[in-house]
Amino acid sequence: MLGPRLRHLPPNRAILLRNKTCVYCACSIDKVSGTKEHVIGRRFVPKGSLDRDWNLILRACRSCNGIKSDLEDDLSAITMQPDATGAHAVADIVLQQEAERKARNSTSRRTGRRVAESQEQFTVKFPFGPGVEFTFTGHTPPQVDHGRAYRLALFQLRAFFYFVTYNQDTRKGGFWPGSFSPFALAQKADWGNAHFSAFTRAVKDWEPRFIGTGARGFFVVAIRRHPDAATWSWALEWNQNYRLIGFFGEHAPAQGIVNTFPVMEMTEVPPQGDRRVQFREEVALPDEPDLLFAWPEPNPRDEV
Repeated sequence: MLGPRLRHLPPNRAILLRNKTCVYCACSIDKVSGTKEHVIGRRFVPKGSLDRDWNLILRACRSCNGIKSDLEDDLSAITMQPDATGAHAVADIVLQQEAERKARNSTSRRTGRRVAESQEQFTVKFPFGPGVEFTFTGHTPPQVDHGRAYRLALFQLRAFFYFVTYNQDTRKGGFWPGSFSPFALAQKADWGNAHFSAFTRAVKDWEPRFIGTGARGFFVVAIRRHPDAATWSWALEWNQNYRLIGFFGEHAPAQGIVNTFPVMEMTEVPPQGDRRVQFREEVALPDEPDLLFAWPEPNPRDEV
C-alpha cells in the first residue's frame, strides 16, 4: 500500500533516502555497487534551478544510473529548444543560454546529429487546379524520440513511487503491480488538445499520492490513484515545454477510461506517393485553471 498523501514537500532542501535496493530495477546495492542518484537530474533542468529547491536523492545501481543519464542528455537539450517561431517556453535568460549550449553539445538520438542541426524538414503537395500542384515545405524544431521520452518518464515515476512506498525500517520501497501505459505527450502549444483535456477531466479528482513542482517550475510531477482500482494516473512536465501523461498499475481500468476519450479530428491531404499525410491544428490551454497538476478541491463532507 502507498503511504499517506504528501501535501508538503520541503521547499529548500533535498529529500534523502538511504535505500538498500536500486530504485529502478530493485537489485540489491551497497556502497560499491550503488551510486548517488538525483531523480530530477541537475543537468536535465536549467543550470541553478535546483539550488535552494527540493529534489529526491537516493541510490541506484550503476547500470540504471547510466541508462537514465543517457536518456536525460538529448531529451534535456531538445525540451529546452524554442518552438518553430523561435520563442522559448518562458522568457528566462538561463534557459535560453542552456538551450544554446546543449544544442551544440548534445546529440539527438532521433537524428544522429547535434541537436542544433536536428531541425526536421517536411514537404506536402496540394492539387491547385488541373495539372497544377502547390508544394509547401516547412521545418520543425528538433523533436524528441517518443520511446526515449517514455522510458525516461518510467525511470522518474518509479523513483517517486518508490519514495511514497518507502519503509524506513527495511530501507526499501515498492514497485507498482501491472503495466506502464504511456498515453500521450505534447509541446506547450498543444497542451489543450482533446486528449489532454479528456485525461485531465478523468483523473483530476483521484486521490493525490505525489504532486510536486521543483527546479523553480522546470519540473512538475503528479501521481493520483484510481478510487476503486490499483491503477494510477501520472503526468510530467519537463522544462515548461513538454507534458507527458499516462497510467500504471492495472491496465483494464485505464483502458476503460481511454476508450471514453474523443477521437482526435484530423485533416487529410492528398496522398504523397505511398504516404498518408494527416495534420491538425495545435490547441493551446484554455484561459481557465490548469488542473493537470492541481490538488482537488476539498470535499466539505471530509471536514465534518
